[in-house]
Amino acid sequence: MSVLLVNTGSSSLKFSVVDANDCTLLASGLVDWAGEATDYQFTTPNTKVNEVVDWKGPASSLLRAIGDLRQTAPRLFTGPDSFSAVGHRVVHGGDFDRAMRITPDVRSKLAELSGLAPLHNPPSLEAIDAAMAEFPDLPHIACFDTAFHRTMLPAAQAYAIPNEWAEQWRIRRYGFHGLSHAYCAKRAAEMLGHPKRPLRLVICHLGHGCSASAVRDGKCLDTTMGFTPLEGLMMATRSGSFDPEVILHLQQQCGLSIDAIRDGLNRRSGLLGVSGVSADMRAVMASAASGNERAQMAIAMYCHRVRQAIGALAVTLGGVDALVFTAGVGENSAQVRAEICNGLECLGLHLDSINNLHGEPDTDVAAAKSPGRILVIKTREDLSMLQQTRQLVESPGCAPETS
Repeated sequence: MSVLLVNTGSSSLKFSVVDANDCTLLASGLVDWAGEATDYQFTTPNTKVNEVVDWKGPASSLLRAIGDLRQTAPRLFTGPDSFSAVGHRVVHGGDFDRAMRITPDVRSKLAELSGLAPLHNPPSLEAIDAAMAEFPDLPHIACFDTAFHRTMLPAAQAYAIPNEWAEQWRIRRYGFHGLSHAYCAKRAAEMLGHPKRPLRLVICHLGHGCSASAVRDGKCLDTTMGFTPLEGLMMATRSGSFDPEVILHLQQQCGLSIDAIRDGLNRRSGLLGVSGVSADMRAVMASAASGNERAQMAIAMYCHRVRQAIGALAVTLGGVDALVFTAGVGENSAQVRAEICNGLECLGLHLDSINNLHGEPDTDVAAAKSPGRILVIKTREDLSMLQQTRQLVESPGCAPETS
């Protein structure tokens, strides 16, 4: 049997069809509408499509992918090899601590959380609705980025706010990118040859969104994102953490509306806001290399914030056995990794500049003498989703809906 896995982000949709028995990748693709045009990629063992298209958004992306799958792999829609379930990545799961079958009640609760993840939950729901319309008889499973972080230390989950606020409105630190952090924690243990040894890991997921986590023995102790995916590191278009009084000042003294402030912090800050060039690290780096001081400042701020977080998380762990870089920037930018690691020798993390320059995932780019290892890992959120989806589908509680 196979599972269709749908990973909807704020500006992209990744999809894959994976054999649930041996994890063989049967088909995959990426739709990226972050730029002016939409890039569409679709791959099977016998087919490869890479084109620029004139549409955007999760529903259009998923329907095109399903259409291509029907043409190139019809066996995935009939017979013993057909889809047994659809797994969906959902960024904000609120109080859900594990994957859930998507029922009307679950979907309603996810919609209520959209205000806490405005860039992510709405497109996820759009993709879920499109997939459920195409496959109404299959179980659809929501896999939450927040679930992995439910093991955070109590002191790390709480905000220093009036207790009645926290209790009445469930305001706490949830954490995100959990599917990626969970996969990288497992993969790092495999790479280091200690799958059962309690490892102290600092994992840096650096993509369009960015977060870092402290993981010990496979469990998250702390992470940089909080109540929403806006807290923490500087990102592509998100500000990350800053003095909350700024929001009140912008509203009360500068006349900006809450909607304008929310849009500015989520969509026009980060690399884009500081550089004035782009939300794409590659474009910012090219502009910085040509002498653009704002772009140079954006890169310096980005790396400083990540380095700062690594230090804090390493102290939380009481030391670090390995530092992990993953996601688009973390996997592909040797320059960013080098700048972040500059100064981390005090933590026992020594980068090998040659290995870093030429290393591709999955690899160790630390110097031979380094007490702590520095790993570049290709994140596989789909495998985390596959495991959770399969466990839930095979459980007695995942019988077909009757209503």
